[in-house]
Amino acid sequence: MSKLWRPACAALALLCASLPVPAAEASEQQWIAAARYAVAFGKAHGLDIVMEVAHGNGLSGHTPIGIWNENGRCTLVVSVRDNPTARRLEAMIDPALLELFLQGAAMHEVGHCYRRLNGYPHNEKLLPVVGWFGPVRNWFARRIRTEEAFADMTEIAWLARYHPERFDAMVAQIQRVRRRFLEPKHDTLAWLDVARRDGAVDAEGNIFALAGQRMLRYQ
Repeated sequence: MSKLWRPACAALALLCASLPVPAAEASEQQWIAAARYAVAFGKAHGLDIVMEVAHGNGLSGHTPIGIWNENGRCTLVVSVRDNPTARRLEAMIDPALLELFLQGAAMHEVGHCYRRLNGYPHNEKLLPVVGWFGPVRNWFARRIRTEEAFADMTEIAWLARYHPERFDAMVAQIQRVRRRFLEPKHDTLAWLDVARRDGAVDAEGNIFALAGQRMLRYQ
């Protein structure tokens, strides 16, 4: 290499080192691995739950991972490939926490599964004939928010038990995502704020029962 080029190359290397690191991007396989973990966890706790992989943004709200149930069984659906919402979500997460965040997102859906298989309503659309009625609409929004709070508290209880050393950092990431995609029926920030202040509080017992206790305590 010419001596004249060495200073220029050194300057270029310094410039590249100073550029911001691109946001982390999870692969479809990382999402699938997180879902498999959550399905195994659910089965170990008595839930009839399976996994399915879809393509595109067909899930409600284009969410990369979601749950549906039929005939007493839940299906955890991963829909990441060709889904721009997955990329936007991943870009918000600290790369050091991305793998754990994906597991937590899957555990949130397992929380929904637990509620649905234990007799709690789960439809997220009002019939048009009553949708115009304010009190019914407000009641329905509160019910959906309760289900979201339980799912978030399932993830919180799971973090407190299995990942207490990263509890605060992870709750901060969840709060960040909630604020970015905030809408009334899914506004669980009040529960998350209290959970973060309390820290990684855990107790013996079923993880879903603990989630229920947290949900009721923070209302």
